[in-house]
Amino acid sequence: MDYKLSDAELEVMQILWANGELRASAVADLAKAKTGWEKNTAYTFLQRLVKKGAVSRRDPGFYCTAACSREDVQGREARGMVDKLFDGSIGMFVHAFANGSGITPDEREALQTLIDQQK
Repeated sequence: MDYKLSDAELEVMQILWANGELRASAVADLAKAKTGWEKNTAYTFLQRLVKKGAVSRRDPGFYCTAACSREDVQGREARGMVDKLFDGSIGMFVHAFANGSGITPDEREALQTLIDQQK
């Protein structure tokens, strides 16, 4: 799957990741409670996600399921951000992040573990 998700589409994906398979009407109800969207707005985003392949639709009943994991989307979005803002350099990203908001000792340890696993 090679697509970019908008912030609004990510809202719908968050609902599906948190709840599993849902009827489109239930997604719309949860989206209304979270964002204030009307039902047609949620349906529009669901249709876009189905077309992109990020959501699977099962009929009858318009049941929706996330067709990609949260981790896959996070990885793709993170890579896109690093490519766009830091010329693809993870090191530049970590440096900018650490200088901006700092890294806690636990985060530093987790990063070191990740680095060690890459060797």
